[in-house]
Amino acid sequence: PTADSVLRWGADYGPLTLHGQWWRMLVSTFLHFGLIHLLFNMFVLFNIGLFLEGLADRIPFVVLYLVCGLGGSAASLAWHPSIVSAGASGAIFGLYGALLGFLIRHRGSIPAESLASLRKGALTFLGYNLLYGLRPGVDMAAHLGGLATGFVLGLFLIQPPSTSSSSSTSGDLTASGGVLAPASNWRVSVTVALGLALIAVPMIALPKPDDYLAEYKRLATMEEKDLALFNASLKQWQANQITPQQYADILEKQILPPWRAERESMEKLKVSQEQAAMNRLLVEYLTDREQGWQFTVDGLRAHDANRLRRGAQKEADAEKVAAQIRGRSGPE
Repeated sequence: PTADSVLRWGADYGPLTLHGQWWRMLVSTFLHFGLIHLLFNMFVLFNIGLFLEGLADRIPFVVLYLVCGLGGSAASLAWHPSIVSAGASGAIFGLYGALLGFLIRHRGSIPAESLASLRKGALTFLGYNLLYGLRPGVDMAAHLGGLATGFVLGLFLIQPPSTSSSSSTSGDLTASGGVLAPASNWRVSVTVALGLALIAVPMIALPKPDDYLAEYKRLATMEEKDLALFNASLKQWQANQITPQQYADILEKQILPPWRAERESMEKLKVSQEQAAMNRLLVEYLTDREQGWQFTVDGLRAHDANRLRRGAQKEADAEKVAAQIRGRSGPE
């Protein structure tokens, strides 16, 4: 699926999430960019998830998983809010972080053979994400945010197995022969509170960027319409089918107003650092094209060949900037 389609289903995207659609922080952890992305994450989740659910008990595990996902979403919004983010990787990183936090406090409570099996899955998962993370647009901040959140939760949420022998009523046996010690209510409550804070703090504290993708789509639609009218009118003028004054009227009254309005909108956009360079190029392109058409109008009205040449030069400048924009493959 494309970023647009995942966005419609609830992917995390700063301009929407930070303007009140907080639920995207959670929903996005259940969406994926394609079948391979989904299957790989589910394979790893099966490996680490079953183990941690047995260690932490079902309800604490579910709370742990969801809060780790929120931690990944919060980090993504803070680091690069312009990326359309989706996937369970942040939450899964959080599960490994929770296991690490647990082991720091409770060394020796898990059998070596169990850790060896988990280590293989962890190395595969981390290796894949390190290689995949080298690609542009991959949300590594969500992975690190989930990992850090899980590590903190693993320090207190998950309790080590007890050594009591009366396992028939108090819990299931672990691989080491101990009995599971489910997290107490206060630990789960603190974790839920942390999850709510991970939603509230970004919504309150983070700057709220404008919806750059939506504005870019409006720009593309306007540009296509204006350039089609410009090219058709230019051909008519060159073929003497319309007068120079009629051509100038079309430029001045039909083409320039929407073009100028879109340039002003792009100049006012509040964008992230990742989008700033592209936005500057777009504004430069819009400005060069606008100035070129304005010089052409003025030259036609005054029969001024110099202004017509300046208009042609500005058009050439606009084409050079357009080539740079195409080289960057659209907005980041």
